[in-house]
Amino acid sequence: MTRVLRFPRLSAAACLSAIVCALMRDMCVSRGIAGWAQVFLFATLALLGLCFALMSCRFFVDAQGVGVGFLLRVRRTDWDDLASLGVLCCNSRRVYLYGMYRGRADFLQLLHRAPRCGAWGFVVPGSRKLLRAIATLCPYEVDLSPVRPMKRQGRLRPLWHQTVLYTLLLVPVAALAFLTGGLMLIRASGLNAAAAMLGLTMGAMMLFAAGCLLLHRAQVTAMTCPGISDKGVCAGHGLYLPWEDVRFGYVHRIKHVSGMFLLSQTLEEAGRRGAPPILCLSMPDTSTLLLAYLTYCPHARKTELE
Repeated sequence: MTRVLRFPRLSAAACLSAIVCALMRDMCVSRGIAGWAQVFLFATLALLGLCFALMSCRFFVDAQGVGVGFLLRVRRTDWDDLASLGVLCCNSRRVYLYGMYRGRADFLQLLHRAPRCGAWGFVVPGSRKLLRAIATLCPYEVDLSPVRPMKRQGRLRPLWHQTVLYTLLLVPVAALAFLTGGLMLIRASGLNAAAAMLGLTMGAMMLFAAGCLLLHRAQVTAMTCPGISDKGVCAGHGLYLPWEDVRFGYVHRIKHVSGMFLLSQTLEEAGRRGAPPILCLSMPDTSTLLLAYLTYCPHARKTELE
C-alpha cells in the first residue's frame, strides 16, 4: 500500500512552526520568562494538534483501489468504481491526480471544489511515488505522461489591474491580522490566569492563520495574473496555452466569487478513463479575457459562458 499526504506543503509548514514554538518555549524557560514560556507552550500544543490532523489526511493506493480519509474515517473505492482517473496540471504547472466516482462524474464540480475531496471524487497533489504506484497497481491504463511546457508565442499583455486591486485589499488586512495577533500574545504573556492566557493565545493563532491565508491568496493572485495575446493565454509565469489548444472554456460564478476555466480537453474527454493529461488555467473572468477567448479561440462557444 502506498500512502501520500493530501496537504504536504501545509503539513511541513505546520511542523516547522511547532518546532520553532517549542524552541522558543525552551529559551524562555531557560531565561526565566514564565509568561512567554506558557504562551509558547499553548501555541506548541495547538500546532501539534494541527500537525496531527494534517498528517492524518492521507490518500491510499493499493491493489484493490484507492482510499481518501482522515484517521479511521476512510472512503475506500475499488478501481472499477472510478468513472475517471487522470492527471491535471494547473496554473503553476503543479501536477495533481484526479478521480471521479461512478454516478457523480461531473468534471466541472471537481474543478469548483478542488483540491478538496468528497462524495464526487478526489484531487490530490501528484508525486513520483504516487504516480509510480498508480502505474503499477491500477488494472487499466492511465496516461501519466509528463506535461511539457509550451513555448510562448508573441508578446503577452498582462492584466495587472485586478491583481493590483487584490493586493491592495489583502496585504493591509493581513498585516492588521498579524499586528493584532502579536498584541494579543503580548497581552497574554502578562496575565496570570491560565484560562485567559489560553484564550488570547488561541485567538492570536487564529489571527496568524487568517493573515497567512490572506497573504497566500495575494500571492496566488499575483502568480496567476492573466496574460493574453492573439496567439495564446497564460497564468503569470506558469502554464501557457495556445488558443488552438483550448478545447473548453467555462465561467464559474457563485456569491462574491467568479473565475474562468480554460481546459485543453473537452468535458467528455476529461470524464473518461485514460484521458491524456489535462492542462487547466483558472483565472479571473475579466471582460478583456472573455473577449480574447471569444475572438481568438477557434473552439469557443458562447453557450459555455452562460
